Amino acid sequence: MNLNHLEEIEETYFKHFFRALMMSFNLLIMALVCLVHALLPFIFTTYVSKNIREINSYLDLLNNKE
Repeated sequence: MNLNHLEEIEETYFKHFFRALMMSFNLLIMALVCLVHALLPFIFTTYVSKNIREINSYLDLLNNKE
């Protein structure tokens, strides 16, 4: 457990909470879309992979900021 995490990333509790909550919602939506795609492979053919790449780029930007 890293009790200095918020200080290391220079965020307040609420800023971190909101960012993590939004990421959770995005991942939940992608999981549901992926489930639909598994059942109907002809729809949502690029949605999840595109969003994973966007999340990865976003996290890379955050990590480079540190």
